[in-house]
Amino acid sequence: MTSAILQLIPSAITIVFSFYGCFHFISEVFTSFIPFGTLLVGTIVFAIYALRVPPPPKEAVEAIIGKDLLDNEDQEGYVLKTVAHRGAGLDAPENSLAAFDLCHASGCDFIEFDVTLTSDGIPVVFHDSTLERMADSNVVVSQTAYEVLKDIDISVKHPLRDRFGVTNIPTLDQTVIKLLRNGQKMIIDIKDNSTKMVPVILDLFVRYPNLYSNAFVTSFFPNIIYLVRRTDPKIVCSLGYRPHMFASQSFKYPVGQGPNRATQFWKTQFFAFCDILHTWAISRITYYVLGIPVILLQKDCISPEIILKWRSKGVRVMAWTVNSPTEKQHISRNLKITYLTDTLTGELSAHSSC
Repeated sequence: MTSAILQLIPSAITIVFSFYGCFHFISEVFTSFIPFGTLLVGTIVFAIYALRVPPPPKEAVEAIIGKDLLDNEDQEGYVLKTVAHRGAGLDAPENSLAAFDLCHASGCDFIEFDVTLTSDGIPVVFHDSTLERMADSNVVVSQTAYEVLKDIDISVKHPLRDRFGVTNIPTLDQTVIKLLRNGQKMIIDIKDNSTKMVPVILDLFVRYPNLYSNAFVTSFFPNIIYLVRRTDPKIVCSLGYRPHMFASQSFKYPVGQGPNRATQFWKTQFFAFCDILHTWAISRITYYVLGIPVILLQKDCISPEIILKWRSKGVRVMAWTVNSPTEKQHISRNLKITYLTDTLTGELSAHSSC
């Protein structure tokens, strides 16, 4: 009898501690966690809503990029299928006036081009930080005055250079004037993560008001897009994204990540954390705060599920950079989204027209 009672003591203690623990936990939840958690959630929601820039009207977006391919099976009205990435840089020296004219002659009237600043603050249309890939020069664009850059031939390394002759780096104004005159719409891609680019873009839209219905601005940097739209919400903007964009210099399927941007271990780990945070936030908070109706995704990270997820948020997906005819057919016919391409070769097999 005594032995049986002694055996029950540990079980009774367990019951008492379990009951007390559950009671204490529930008491803490209702008296501490729930009020504090509710206050914290409300504060975060209010802060995000207060910072948010409303998206532009659907009519303003469709004036630039046309109707959604999925919602327009009969292709009635304006439907955008192809964007010439850097002016179709495989067909002509990229980001050049000659390339833009060639696109126009080929019937493709939507151009993506890159903008960066020279040392004297002149916005020029160029992609890389240096001229090494395109010219017989390794000067750094941001450290060189435009008077020096404007005379450098950027066609010397292009396989079709004999067709174009000397080709120079155009200014942003020269490019916009050329495209508007040709009746070409455009994606203005900001390459610099510098607030100096913000007044440049804002002033551009003031001087060329036709851009409101003929261009949208994009960047990999959410802070730049936010500052542009916060000042002028009428400007349609998008965000560019690829996996591991902070930690690695490139990403390509099936290879995966390219070389690390940083050489120090701690920087590499920090950039990797930034990638995780950015990837988590972009479809949950970032797009909402920026009010973007379009997102430019690298083709290797696009799936039907991702397209559906973004479409449910009212955001159109564009794929970059799609060059093979087979991929063009798949993205245009099956996924039914617009793509950016470096070459207009294979357009007829992908779809009837740009």
